[in-house]
Amino acid sequence: MAKLSIIIPLVREYPQVLFTIRSLLEECKGLDFEIVAIDNYCQEVRDQNGGGQENDRGAAQIKAQSRYIPELMSLEYSDKLSHWCAKNVGCEAATGDVFLFLDAHVVPSRDAIQKMFQYYVHHEAELNGTLHLPVSYHILESKRLIYKMVDEQERGWLHYSFTGYRDEPEPYEVPCMSMCGCMMSRKIYERLGGWPKAFSAYGGGENYVNFTLAIMGMKKWIFPNATIHHFGAKRGYHWTYDNHLVNKAIAMYCIGGGEWLSRFFQHSKGRPETLKKMEAHVLKTCGAHRELIKSQQVITIEEWIDTWKIKSGE
Repeated sequence: MAKLSIIIPLVREYPQVLFTIRSLLEECKGLDFEIVAIDNYCQEVRDQNGGGQENDRGAAQIKAQSRYIPELMSLEYSDKLSHWCAKNVGCEAATGDVFLFLDAHVVPSRDAIQKMFQYYVHHEAELNGTLHLPVSYHILESKRLIYKMVDEQERGWLHYSFTGYRDEPEPYEVPCMSMCGCMMSRKIYERLGGWPKAFSAYGGGENYVNFTLAIMGMKKWIFPNATIHHFGAKRGYHWTYDNHLVNKAIAMYCIGGGEWLSRFFQHSKGRPETLKKMEAHVLKTCGAHRELIKSQQVITIEEWIDTWKIKSGE
């Protein structure tokens, strides 16, 4: 039987992360699994909070308890604020065959991960991609949500918005979905090359995974009759508009190449000289990642968008 590695980046998420990990330890009993928690507390976060050396009680407790809980691994990534890069660190240290990516403030519905993992392992070839749990954004909320694609290719931008979950007896294909509650094989992660190391705090990472998978001929599926419940609250850090914009640009470049990147910045707000520097930065730092994806590409992003719209009746 395959081994499951649950990858959880965190930054100042006490006490929610402790409840998340405890619920996973209970939920995954009987599986061959590990929980890989990556503390992304860094100088950027420290500066945002007055510059003091504070004690992150959540990360400290995880580190202490990892000595006694064999399924729990405690790691640190402090180079910069980037939960995408923190995920990379977790995946590189993990020993599992299958990854499940979760936020540090969630609780899965009963048996959700057990059933999802069993299904993924037994249907990996036919799924040919990722399997996702629908989400709620309040712990006590019953409403479930999934993503729908938002096509703004004329602006060099392909993204998503929430839409209502539909109940089905079997997994069903969607154009894109959240990375929280995303299950993928190690093989797929390696084909993607993980997330580009130029990614910073927020944005772009979901676009990158969803739409590079699309042009590589792989699919995204919703696992029905289960939920990952979020605790929707402000985090103890923030991100800048510029960093957010660069993250989005990285995703578009990896998906559509230089033409999409140029179009994206032509339609972005900002000083022209600043946008030019951002574009040059993306080209310099992410060229190898774009070539990795391009070498495995079986369809253009424009062709995939048209195909999906016909298939879904949009």
